[in-house]
Amino acid sequence: MLALALIALVATLALPRARPFDGGAALRTKAYEAAALLRKDRDAARRLDKEVASVVDFGRRRVASGAGAETVWMPTAIGMRLSADRFSGFRFFPDGRSSGGELTLDAGGGRRLKLTVDRLTSAVEIRADDRRAQ
Repeated sequence: MLALALIALVATLALPRARPFDGGAALRTKAYEAAALLRKDRDAARRLDKEVASVVDFGRRRVASGAGAETVWMPTAIGMRLSADRFSGFRFFPDGRSSGGELTLDAGGGRRLKLTVDRLTSAVEIRADDRRAQ
């Protein structure tokens, strides 16, 4: 009984300090979700024959679709950095081009993934910054 009580006490003290965020797996999951949203917006721009803008909202920690209500929410443990021209997101044009740019997701500890959108082809790719993030 004493051993069980000690285990319960240790678990009670340790569990609140445990991070519910698994850096590597959650980082990859959020990168794939964001890439899927960008690809849907790219396809919607072609299908609807109009410009579609995907917005990266740092204040609300999300990537929002310009073609629908879809949103990818980012945990606070994932840092976001955007490299894009004069717009806080990505623009996709009906002719297949885009504004291009790069969204870096950083889980700390050297785990970083970059979502790149090619300016000419609108191809959306996920690239690792180092071997541990792959």
